[in-house]
Amino acid sequence: MIDPPQRRKITMNAVVVAIDSNHDFATTAAFNYRQQNVYPYIDEKGFILERCQGQLACRIYVASAASRSNVVYLTGVGHGSYDTFTGHYYNAIFTVGNYSPEESQGKIIHFLSCQIAARLGVDFVNCGCLAFFGYDIDFIFIPTTADIFFKCDSEIDRAFAEGLTAEEVYQRVYTLYTQYAEESFLQGDFNTFKYLETDRDHLCAPSVDPRWGDCQARLE
Repeated sequence: MIDPPQRRKITMNAVVVAIDSNHDFATTAAFNYRQQNVYPYIDEKGFILERCQGQLACRIYVASAASRSNVVYLTGVGHGSYDTFTGHYYNAIFTVGNYSPEESQGKIIHFLSCQIAARLGVDFVNCGCLAFFGYDIDFIFIPTTADIFFKCDSEIDRAFAEGLTAEEVYQRVYTLYTQYAEESFLQGDFNTFKYLETDRDHLCAPSVDPRWGDCQARLE
């Protein structure tokens, strides 16, 4: 019998920085879901949560928070392009070549954002990020079934908070996307089915390619 993955409650002084936009329909919908279903779970697992949300989702605040040595994980939601992750009203927070190594070095990073895995995610890893999770095309969700999309993506944060490795996290998230896609297909909701499969297949992580980090990375 194969032993189940080890899940550990983090008891050290480990900090998670939450960087969340909420200035339009898309970011507000994701932000509200994460407020209810992600951050309470991270707190429950013993992490210290530092919030750079809303008007605080700006470069000046994030740079200071992310640079601290006890920060182990960066997560959040915002708009993006191939080389930039943005915050409040499109304030550029991370841009390729325009952040300090201390902001990514030794950390695991996951952002719910369009496109950023293609260049920025790779750059994070080149600057010492242990593992990056994100998407290399636009992340699309259906408003009427939005919580399903957010649940699948948020499983990344929840699984890392449980102490799983990047490989275990990816497999769990891939399975969840597949489960909900199949259920949507059987219910005749073909748009939800199609976009769940698309988001799943464009989720970038160490398991997809080592340019996004180490499959064995985990929060310690």
